[in-house]
Amino acid sequence: TATHSTFDSPSARIQFSPTLQLHETFSATEYDRRCDANATCQRLTPALAMHIKQELNEFKLTEMTVHIDSR
Repeated sequence: TATHSTFDSPSARIQFSPTLQLHETFSATEYDRRCDANATCQRLTPALAMHIKQELNEFKLTEMTVHIDSR
């Protein structure tokens, strides 16, 4: 199938396929798509975001196993 380029710059290239795919899903009565008001992302303050980022970076630096070819 052919694709259509939307940008000429090699660093900013997006391509869209002309092929459409439709998939069955649950109806609104079968699956509640409303947002969970108690989800962390709904309560995320800049301070909490910074704390999560620092915790993740600390984990990456001290505990996370990294393949030798990825260093």
